[in-house]
Amino acid sequence: MEKYYSLTKTLILSGIQCEKKLWFDLNEKIKLKDKAIFRSGNRFNDVVRKHYGEGLDLSDEKDHQIVIEKTREATQSANINVIYEAGFLFKKTFIRADVLIKKDNQWTMLEAKASTSVKDINISDLAIQSFVVKNSGLDVICNKIIHINKEFIYKGNDNYKDLIVEVDITKEVLTEENEVENLIDKFLPLKKSNCPKKEIGPHCKDPYPCHYFDKCSPPETDIENVSYKILPYYGKKMETYCKSNKIEKLKDIPKELLQSSRKDYAENYHQIIQEAHIKNAAWMNKDISEQFKKWKMPYYFMDFETIQQGVPIIENTKPFEQVPFQWSVHKLSEKGKELEEFSFIDFADQDIEFNFLKKLIDTLGDQGTIFVHNHPFEKGVLNKLKEKPKMKTYSDQVDSIIDRIEDTLELTRKNFYSPEMFGKYSLKKIVKAIPTKISYESEDEDAVSDGGDAQLAWFKCTDLETKSEEKEKIKKELIKYCSKDTYAMYDLVNYFLKFKLKINQPV
Repeated sequence: MEKYYSLTKTLILSGIQCEKKLWFDLNEKIKLKDKAIFRSGNRFNDVVRKHYGEGLDLSDEKDHQIVIEKTREATQSANINVIYEAGFLFKKTFIRADVLIKKDNQWTMLEAKASTSVKDINISDLAIQSFVVKNSGLDVICNKIIHINKEFIYKGNDNYKDLIVEVDITKEVLTEENEVENLIDKFLPLKKSNCPKKEIGPHCKDPYPCHYFDKCSPPETDIENVSYKILPYYGKKMETYCKSNKIEKLKDIPKELLQSSRKDYAENYHQIIQEAHIKNAAWMNKDISEQFKKWKMPYYFMDFETIQQGVPIIENTKPFEQVPFQWSVHKLSEKGKELEEFSFIDFADQDIEFNFLKKLIDTLGDQGTIFVHNHPFEKGVLNKLKEKPKMKTYSDQVDSIIDRIEDTLELTRKNFYSPEMFGKYSLKKIVKAIPTKISYESEDEDAVSDGGDAQLAWFKCTDLETKSEEKEKIKKELIKYCSKDTYAMYDLVNYFLKFKLKINQPV
């Protein structure tokens, strides 16, 4: 069927964030990868439909014209009081409403958001819907956001009665509704226009990360001519100076302007990064060996994966707490010996947290240095686990584990930089600068390559419609991914231990 509309609610919201983003949506749209956030939203929508009860559910109908026709019939029927995913069209703009509820021939429109509060973008969202719905002839007198109660604790038996929070934002919607027609008139011509010019900025991640970011950012290939924007925490002062002096390249910034100081980075780290790119040479702190003195064998390399469920399925957990479901540990008993590998993975066992912690304690023993990359994350997970009633007896052992942790992220920030890292200190960047066989790049679309993929994998493996053979494949991918991080940390520490002061300090 020929497309009979040009804009949607989602497209207008895209344009509000950035007109260039909307232009890409209209002219060079890419197929979005499945994400954990989508799965979380779908699960919340399932709870919403059960909560508001029987009604006409159009969520499985993909033909927009049929959705509009069935919606029109339903709104005129005396027997239908609830409609899910109703469709409306006005001024070449098509919208679908999550929930419509009729009372006394007047309608309330509700938008479900798998988040814990009302955001400004949610008001814009409902304002667009309200404008289109009202101009389609439906008497909507109330607009509400449905979001997740962050204090909800799941007690089992599919009881989600207190999970849903309703917030009436009718007043705010009415105010913003007045601007919707102007937005439609502004955005409709973009389909046939040239691509708008827009520099990278905070809007690229607000309110959502833009999936066209790579189209706007220069590729990280030119080490010498890299942008100053790769500098961590470069600040407003530097940005203002560079813009007023038309400086884009890091190498062109006066050295005296690169005076940033943070306790978790090397002294004059901006100068270190600049010099490394100018010389295309790595920098290593000559005093790094001082760090080694406090390390004790055996060495453990540890990494966790967690899930924020949204709709909890594990008893005694909250919607967005970090629930750990996987860990990987590599152990080096003695220098020169083979690495031992250990792992834990589970998805929805009601004792998952207890089993996670108990096996971890048994694996780590009571002595030796434990390396992690970005210690607040692992320490935060462990501290929360020890407070749970079933695990309080392990509190002393957890504290002992935390005391043994060393952070390879902090170690690297203070002691090492390579231009191949392009201003970033993630393991994915570091492995490009040190001797290692670890690579996070894969041509397999189903491969787990980051934390977001790991969370998506959890959702797939807790989906009743996912076949057992697919779950086994995903499980193997997760184990493979998590062990990459721990092995990469081993290679990093090993690289530092073998350092012989062969690299000249740029500063």
